Amino acid sequence: MSIDLSALAGFPMVFEPTSLNVETREVQFTPEPRYLEDMKAVLRDFRPAPTPVVHYWNFKLASAGDQTALFQQRHLTFGLVLLPPGRVGSEYIKTHGHYHSAIPGSQIGYPEVYTHYWGTLYLLLQRRQDAGGTQLDDCALYRMVPGQSITIPPGYAHVLINPSDRPALMAGLYSLDSKHNYAPIDHMTGAGYYIIDTDGQECILPNPAYTHLPPLRSLIRLDGTAFEPPDRDAPLWQSFVTDPERYAFLYDPNHAKVRFAPQDLRV
Repeated sequence: MSIDLSALAGFPMVFEPTSLNVETREVQFTPEPRYLEDMKAVLRDFRPAPTPVVHYWNFKLASAGDQTALFQQRHLTFGLVLLPPGRVGSEYIKTHGHYHSAIPGSQIGYPEVYTHYWGTLYLLLQRRQDAGGTQLDDCALYRMVPGQSITIPPGYAHVLINPSDRPALMAGLYSLDSKHNYAPIDHMTGAGYYIIDTDGQECILPNPAYTHLPPLRSLIRLDGTAFEPPDRDAPLWQSFVTDPERYAFLYDPNHAKVRFAPQDLRV
């Protein structure tokens, strides 16, 4: 059964959960698979497959339609992520996880804004005490809500996890100049926590590779925090094209300094 997600996306979009087909019109995306083999460094219990297996999909923006100039002027892009259901060993399907590089001319990591469209999806966030270290000073887990957005502040690595038996589809708005740094997550065999299935129940396990691991806090309230988006309940695409200056903090360090508290400005 096809599901019309246009109201949540802000542009025509139809999703077919069984075939995992995403259909759009003037806004066009190019799907890029991330294979199981690509994930072996960050999985708790990697098990190689005899043939290539797609672990999840990134959908790169190929055309923004009438809004192409708006994105190009700010060097921003908009991408989808589709996570199928399933597990590797006992661990639920997840994205690789990464940190962002610094905005040029600053020591401020590129922020990002995520929004959720369909399915059940967790967002695991973690922040290092310093840019080159492995010790963390914050770990948070957020249950994403269809139709709502969240800001990923500077300095936070982020991992998406699908703990259900249905696919999950979300999107992100971010700078094309942001470099994704996977190495720190690879080096630690994943993020600070694993979410696994134990006899049909979700279980959160600390990653023993981390010598200093803060308790995993549940992120519930976004208002008044660094995680608050400019427009939480509006379609992210529509919110951006209606008032793009609200999203200048995604690429302009001066706007980021206004948007975030000094302690949140880090790589």
